[in-house]
Amino acid sequence: MSALISIQAIDALLPQTQCGKCGHPGCKPYAEGIAQGEAINKCPPGGAATIQALAKLLQVSELPLELPAVPPQIALIREAECIGCTKCIQACPVDAIVGAAKLMHTVITDECTGCELCVAPCPVDCIDILPLAGNAAEAQRQRADQFRGRHQAHLARLASDEARRQAERAARAQLTATQPNLANPVQAALERVKAQQASGSEAQERYKRLKIDAAMARVALNKAEKQLASHGTAELQRQVESLRQATEQAQRELDAAQPAQAAAPNAGEAALKQAKIALAMRRVELGKAERLQLDESELLSLRQALAAAERDLHNAEANSGKPAPNLLRTDKAAVDLQLRELKTEQAYARADLQRLERRQNADAATLQQARQRLADVEQRLHDYQPH
Repeated sequence: MSALISIQAIDALLPQTQCGKCGHPGCKPYAEGIAQGEAINKCPPGGAATIQALAKLLQVSELPLELPAVPPQIALIREAECIGCTKCIQACPVDAIVGAAKLMHTVITDECTGCELCVAPCPVDCIDILPLAGNAAEAQRQRADQFRGRHQAHLARLASDEARRQAERAARAQLTATQPNLANPVQAALERVKAQQASGSEAQERYKRLKIDAAMARVALNKAEKQLASHGTAELQRQVESLRQATEQAQRELDAAQPAQAAAPNAGEAALKQAKIALAMRRVELGKAERLQLDESELLSLRQALAAAERDLHNAEANSGKPAPNLLRTDKAAVDLQLRELKTEQAYARADLQRLERRQNADAATLQQARQRLADVEQRLHDYQPH
C-alpha cells in the first residue's frame, strides 16, 4: 500500500473533530504522523473504537488511550451574554459559528464537531460544551466526511486570504520601490503605515496561535487533574505531569512571542501634544468671541493669549526632539467675489431654463425670456476681466 493511500485510509478512520488534542493541528496531520510510525492512541474523541480500527488497519497492537476519552459533544453559545468579539469564529476549524463583529454569534449545530477550540478564546466565557447521546451522538459520528470537507474548505479560505494579503504587500513594496518619493505626502504616510502593519501581522498571527495553544493546554491539564483527583491512578499521574510540562512550555513560547508594547511618549512629546491642544483651544475661544462681537479689549486679550500659545507651540516643537515636518506650501489666489456671483447667477439661469424645458405646457414667451437671461449671463461672464 502506498504512503498516500495509507494516509487516506488512516484519515478515514479518524472522527474529523479537528480538535488538536492529539498534538497535531487536525486529523489529516495526525494521520500523516501515524503513517510515519506515531502511536495510534492519541485521539480522545475517537476513543477505543478508533484505536481498534487503526490497529486492525495497520496490523499493530492496540494501546490504551493516552488521554481520557471525549464523548460526542457540541458547543452552545449563550447568545444573551455574547459580546460579538468574533474570537470563537476565528478559532473554529470548520466555520460552524456565524455572526459579525459586535453582534450575537451562534453555532450551527449540524456542522459543529465539538472540538472545544472556541471555548478558550471566549473572553466572557459564554460557550458551553454539551454532550450528545443516542441518535444525536451516532448522527455526529456519521458526519465525519462532512466535517473533513468543511475543514478543507476552511483551510482553503485561509490560504486564499493569506495569498491576497501577500499580493497586496508585494504591490505596496513595488509601489514604494518605483516611487520612493511620492508627490502626495499624505499618500506616502499611508503607505508607510500599511507597510508597518504588514510587517507586524505575521508576528500577531503567530502570537494568537500560541495564545490559543496555551489556553488549550491549560484546559487539558485542568481536565486531567480533575480525573486524577477522582481516580488517582499512576497512569493519570503520568498524564498530568506530561500535560503540566506541555502547558509550561506553551506558556514560555507565548511569553517569548509577546508583542512589544508601544514606547511611552517622552516628556518633550507630551509637552508638544499639550501645546497643540492649548493652541487649538485659544483659536476656538478667539473665533467664538469674534462671532459674538465682544469688546475690543476682550478680543485683544484673546489675541495675545493666541500669540502666546503659538510661541509655546514653537518652543515645544524645538524641545521635543522630533524632526521638523516637511511641509508643502502652495500659493492660492484670493477668491474673486464678482466672478463667483456671475458663476452662481449662470447656474441658476441654466437650472431655471432646464426646468421650463421639461414642462410640456411651458409658455413660449417665458422660455424665450429664460434663454435670453442665460445668454446675457454667459456673455457677461465671457467679457469679465479679473482685477
